[in-house]
Amino acid sequence: MTGILGHERTRATLWAALKAGRPHHAYLLEGPRGLGKRLIADRYAMTANCLAESPFEALPCGTCTSCRQILAGTHPDVLLLEPDTERASRAIPIEAVREVIRKTTYHRFSARRRFVIVDPVEAMLEPAANALLKTLEEPPDGTGFLLVSHNPAALLPTIRSRCQRIRLGAVPVERVRDWLIADHGRDRELADAAARASLGCPGTALSLDPEGLQKRAGLRDDVLAALGGPLEGVMALAVRVTQGARQEWATEVAALLEVVEDLIRDGVLLATGARVPTTAPHPDLQRFAGLFPDGLDRCSRAVQDARDDLEVYVSGRTVVEALLTAVRRELAACPA
Repeated sequence: MTGILGHERTRATLWAALKAGRPHHAYLLEGPRGLGKRLIADRYAMTANCLAESPFEALPCGTCTSCRQILAGTHPDVLLLEPDTERASRAIPIEAVREVIRKTTYHRFSARRRFVIVDPVEAMLEPAANALLKTLEEPPDGTGFLLVSHNPAALLPTIRSRCQRIRLGAVPVERVRDWLIADHGRDRELADAAARASLGCPGTALSLDPEGLQKRAGLRDDVLAALGGPLEGVMALAVRVTQGARQEWATEVAALLEVVEDLIRDGVLLATGARVPTTAPHPDLQRFAGLFPDGLDRCSRAVQDARDDLEVYVSGRTVVEALLTAVRRELAACPA
């Protein structure tokens, strides 16, 4: 059974509660994309229902009927709420929430404990989130919620307050690099570049093959050039990354937002002298360090505003132009 990289203390706490028979009724797993939050949620549900002789050890067996069903997404007592990849909207519709609530009122089919996994929970718009509140606060006996969030600040306070919050931090870059080498056969140079670019998120690092690393580095250079050049460069980049239908440019825009977040994070590291590697060396990073702390905080809010706008179907070009213009304004106001 494939293990979870890092988060040992968090896993020990979660599994101890499960073994003692006192799990919280709702956990909110928080942290950046690619940290392994969904993997933890899946393994937790598997462990709770594993048919092996020692079901509450650190990892489930992965081979019993229950484990195989959960892995395949077919277990009748492990209910999943997530965006439909075949729809243009990335929101979890209220109808899906109501259907899951209805299913939680049934007797469990075979599981010791039923779970509802919501991934990501911020994909529920306010009506859908409100529909979930009562069940989230008082779930039927034997039912628990595992909520995955990449951005807990975007959640309704009433959702956060009903959960036990589990904050997951980055896995050390060195551990991610060594894992890519030992478990996935990456050569050391590429593994180190992917680990650094992932900011300690194993799932992200694994997705960054040589082509992905090159594409990410190219986008980073394009963003920095647009931020440091004339305004027309911002407009041209916004047009380029939002070509075609929404389904086609959504991934490109998400990657651009992540690049801007990387620049903000690297600026913080350089400004504070933290002994943590930046995503990639670049002379322009010192400009971001000069924005610390207030300017970087405003840039972070601009990224969140961009994500919020995308959720309510503001056009991708408008979102990208507004974000890059806001960051560019901060850089221009900062003394060289």
